[in-house]
Amino acid sequence: MPIVEEDEWTVAESYPLADMEAEGVTAKWLEGKWLNVAEDMALIPENNVRVVEEDGVVRVEVSVYLMECMRGF
Repeated sequence: MPIVEEDEWTVAESYPLADMEAEGVTAKWLEGKWLNVAEDMALIPENNVRVVEEDGVVRVEVSVYLMECMRGF
């Protein structure tokens, strides 16, 4: 699979860090959940999932390839 280009990422989930901490959810846990999804779709997890934390918000971004698999394309 080719390297995912910068414009080939989409936000799968996004949460305020404070809300996550209050619920006991970590960015690592969210990442793990999406890495498992990528693996289930027969994609290389590390190439198709990334977590971005900025300005008090945690975003899970997935490749358009993973999102297309999720949507059944």
